[in-house]
Amino acid sequence: MLDLEEIDKDLYRSKKLWVPLGARGVFGGNVVGQALVAATNTVSSHFSVHSLHSYFLLPGDNSIPILYHVDRVRDGKSYCTRTVTARQGGKSIFVCTASFQVPAPHAPSHQYPMPDVPHHSTLPSQEELIRIMINNPKVPENFTEVLKLRLEEPVALDFKDTRKHSLRDITNPPKRTEQMFWIKSKGTLGDALALHQCVVAYGSDHNLLGTVPLAHGATWFSRHEPNPRISMMASLDHSMWFHCPFRADEWMLYVCETPRSGCDRGLTFGRIYKEDGTLAVSVAQEGVVRMKHNPKL
Repeated sequence: MLDLEEIDKDLYRSKKLWVPLGARGVFGGNVVGQALVAATNTVSSHFSVHSLHSYFLLPGDNSIPILYHVDRVRDGKSYCTRTVTARQGGKSIFVCTASFQVPAPHAPSHQYPMPDVPHHSTLPSQEELIRIMINNPKVPENFTEVLKLRLEEPVALDFKDTRKHSLRDITNPPKRTEQMFWIKSKGTLGDALALHQCVVAYGSDHNLLGTVPLAHGATWFSRHEPNPRISMMASLDHSMWFHCPFRADEWMLYVCETPRSGCDRGLTFGRIYKEDGTLAVSVAQEGVVRMKHNPKL
């Protein structure tokens, strides 16, 4: 998902793009992760990314490669900056500015504490839950077919939700402004920190914007009042702050919150914790979230 081909100095081309089930274009995390790979390839190994800020301009087309052009904005002793523009068909579809720092691990620090949640070892994976629902005779056949397609998607991550869910929660979930789940890459990665950072950049777009419709009791499968149904979701911007080293192939807790929605937009914040409770990454995203009222019974 993150591998790029270098075709000229500061110019890269995607090798693999993925469109999630029901999405309008290439998965946003796919583009964010590849853009960060491109930027990282142009900085010295002494530097490590500490933040990125990006905008999604147009949906990506998975039938043709994305070209990533890196602009070397600044090279300093402690910080350096890169801007990456992703283009398809002669149009800019995504732009990202990333800042890199020579790490200073011994400086004073503080953080929000990690929430107390069930340990990942006690929880079923998302794939296990999907298989259970597929084999449940109470699940409608059309819903089962969607779940089967979901299992076939090339998702490079494992997820474990910290909440137990019933079938009713899928169609008419309780209203809440927060969700938390454990996340890690499938398989083992190498030891290069930059790779782990790019993988988490890819994974940070999973489920984050989906916190907004939960605040209204809405899902893609809502069918009846009073719960509305999602008609469209798309990321508008995405920002990340990397606080310390971590491994993306070890379980991390992703806390997603939504403080506000309106005007067909929703704002979300995310905190990604290492298993030992260290806050490793912070995330912010705004996106288009459109919902329609369902017919009354």
